[in-house]
Amino acid sequence: MTIQLEINDSKLDVIKNILDNLKEDIIKKYQILDDKKENKEFISLSNNSLDKIWDNQEDEIYDKFL
Repeated sequence: MTIQLEINDSKLDVIKNILDNLKEDIIKKYQILDDKKENKEFISLSNNSLDKIWDNQEDEIYDKFL
């Protein structure tokens, strides 16, 4: 089972402390992801591809619905 939490940066240490102090066998592992960094990387990598896919005459008819 997976639980995903979105935490304010200023409270991250509190949450890490709680997780680290839980009984063994309750949490197999946890991972801290910096969404801001991941989002920026994803956007920069995908923008060119998305532009090529979306900006074509075939999709032009659907643009009016956006």
